[in-house]
Amino acid sequence: MSTTPESSSIGDVEKRATTRTHAMEKDLTDGSVTTPNAEYERYLELHHQFEGPARAKLIRKLDWRLLPTLSFLYLMCSLDKSNAGNAKLFGFLEDVGMTSTQFNLALMYLFFTYGLCEPISNIALRRLGPKIWFPVIVCAWGLITTMTCLVTSYGSYIAIRLVLGLSEAGLYPGSYFILSMWYTPKELATRMAIFYGANTAAGAFGGVIAYGVGNLDGVNGWRAWKWLFLIEGVITIFAGLVCFVLLPHFPHQYTAEKKSKWLLPDELEYAQLRVKYCNGPNAPTYEFRWSDVAAAAKDRKTYLMMMLFWWGGSVPTYSLSYTLPTMVKNLGYSAVKAQALTTPPYIFATCVCVFVGWMSDRYQKRYFSIMACYALGLIGIIILWISVHHPDLAGVSYFAIFLAAAGYSAQAPIVGAWTAVNVPNPSKRAAAIGLLMLFGSVGGGSIGSNIYIASEAPYYPLGFGFSVGATVLGAMIPATVHWWLIRRENARRDRVSQEEVLEQYTPAQLGEMGEDSPLFRFTL
Repeated sequence: MSTTPESSSIGDVEKRATTRTHAMEKDLTDGSVTTPNAEYERYLELHHQFEGPARAKLIRKLDWRLLPTLSFLYLMCSLDKSNAGNAKLFGFLEDVGMTSTQFNLALMYLFFTYGLCEPISNIALRRLGPKIWFPVIVCAWGLITTMTCLVTSYGSYIAIRLVLGLSEAGLYPGSYFILSMWYTPKELATRMAIFYGANTAAGAFGGVIAYGVGNLDGVNGWRAWKWLFLIEGVITIFAGLVCFVLLPHFPHQYTAEKKSKWLLPDELEYAQLRVKYCNGPNAPTYEFRWSDVAAAAKDRKTYLMMMLFWWGGSVPTYSLSYTLPTMVKNLGYSAVKAQALTTPPYIFATCVCVFVGWMSDRYQKRYFSIMACYALGLIGIIILWISVHHPDLAGVSYFAIFLAAAGYSAQAPIVGAWTAVNVPNPSKRAAAIGLLMLFGSVGGGSIGSNIYIASEAPYYPLGFGFSVGATVLGAMIPATVHWWLIRRENARRDRVSQEEVLEQYTPAQLGEMGEDSPLFRFTL
């Protein structure tokens, strides 16, 4: 989880800053002037100090502390949401007395509480910090997952799913926000991809766990689906308790009284300042304000990115995760073998997800990375749509599942990174991530869990057709519109001289403006 050290030159570190920033840095290096911002001057000093191996060591510390913890939590979150598809193959519907339609509706209901609570949870995370908020929500959903093994009716299953959505809501958007508080824009997509890889890995582990749990059917008089919920729930509760120890505070929450035990004093100070001043000397405020939450709700960027997350991410991803075991079974495999065969596509998707995230960081091309992912997923869905009509092409169908799983999974961390790097104010960023996921989760999850109808198996005309339309009309077109608008805005700001900007605004005002500052440049 180590990364290539940032360039040792100050100018390279501040590539996204303005000409004014570069000039200030050059003057500071020459010793000809002194910046009025003492904290920024301290950042420049620490940046020189942490050149080369020292910076690589710091980033390794961040990686090994944050990524395994958050990734494992997301793995369990994904398992606890999607294990319903595995339980279905183990007789869950028959034992509880549900029809396939009722089952799909119950899956859909989760996303109402899940989506509605995402922005609320992110605001709570911003106020309380991860070390308090995350252990609470993780232990809560672990307990609820465990209780699912006691479900005896359709009504009780609906209640479980609603409460599960409420408790799980904060993990996904909260983790994106936590990563954005520790990593610079040039490092963020890779880390988000590694984190999100846990979601695709959940499909792999889910298949493996379900394969093993399938052999427990009848042990102590319990059906396999009961064991599935019990085992995954207990593991989640344990993970929540471990969070109290392993998950750190936000960087700015560490003070002289609240010291870090895993970072040296200089490392902690640099970790705090390098993200704060990644866009130059005019840093945003770290004070929580409700006005920043309102600003996120009014921002056009929030809703365009929501379209990407909704139609290009949630709809195809959730529909695939819920239907994949059944889809593989329809290729002619037994239920238990179908569970095992869902693993390789998700392993491949995880590798592609991390690779695309790394490429996105390396070349800072968020739009083109996202469009490549959509194209890959679209190709997979179209091939699968055609090949399922030909039973002798089961191998082609299985290959298409690899492409679809990889494409639709790999886009998600880039969407998160593209949102985060273009919203420098932490409070507005937390709200923006939560809001875009609100609509994405409610709309995407509720639709995605219902478009692959059991009565239409194995051809699923509605499911495949909807996935193709959602990708093109709902994601690729909004992504292009968003890219064109911010590219046009960057060009407009490039035509304004820095002298004109400095005459009109003070440094404090420029920092207060965030991405609306004439000196800020959007990442494309």
